[in-house]
Amino acid sequence: MRAPTAHPAQAITAAGGTSRGKDSVRFRTLTLTIALAVLLAGIVAAPALAGDPSLPKLKQQLRHAKQSRQQARERGRAAAADLAGARDLFAATDSVGDAGSPAPAASPVTPPAGMDQVLAASLLADGVVTADEVAALQTRSLAASRVAHRWTVRARRLQQRVRELAQIARWNRRGDWKPLIAIACKEYGVSQAGLHRMMMLESSGQRTADSGPYHGLFQFMDREWAASWNEWRDHSIYDGWSQIQLAAKAIGRGMGPSIWPLTYRMAF
Repeated sequence: MRAPTAHPAQAITAAGGTSRGKDSVRFRTLTLTIALAVLLAGIVAAPALAGDPSLPKLKQQLRHAKQSRQQARERGRAAAADLAGARDLFAATDSVGDAGSPAPAASPVTPPAGMDQVLAASLLADGVVTADEVAALQTRSLAASRVAHRWTVRARRLQQRVRELAQIARWNRRGDWKPLIAIACKEYGVSQAGLHRMMMLESSGQRTADSGPYHGLFQFMDREWAASWNEWRDHSIYDGWSQIQLAAKAIGRGMGPSIWPLTYRMAF
């Protein structure tokens, strides 16, 4: 746990910034500036939740879902055509007589053009199409329809998720923190106004803010960022969206007073 005297926001300036009384710690060298530029160049919105795939992976899943949906729809149409054809053949062959026994067709039966001809030949091999054969094809058609529906629902949900993550990416690039704070706070049950106030006290909303060993919107230390409970530790510490999520999670877990001993009390 960080000692209260060590937190960067314990001395708040009139402009809302932080002061440690050591100008040398605040001084940015050229090396740090270049390194920071490299880090920021790779910042794209992190997943909305830690368990979500990245936007590129989500788009790949969407492409696969659309392909699978198309294939399932084609199988569904083929199964429906076979079922319709089998029903026509059943009627044409008068497959069940009054006594319940098969009756031969009076004349050769031509399978419907839209039906699978190999299947039609198989059904007509004994000269009749039975009710059981039609029922089996109906079951196959219903199953194909259900599969197509499942892929349609999955593709629709993935498409919506892609749109959401793309919007999150735009907000993150622009530094539009309020809607991102709203998402994270809803997930972790944290006050939006409180989290926004604390961010402004910590960094004035500057994702590249540095104050000694503290970095980013919420001034996390490197060792805090690397902690096992941070699902976003593989992202840049300067990624605003990742910082917002981690801060909301920490506060939701009751860690606010220990990580931000002064600004947490001022914000919440």
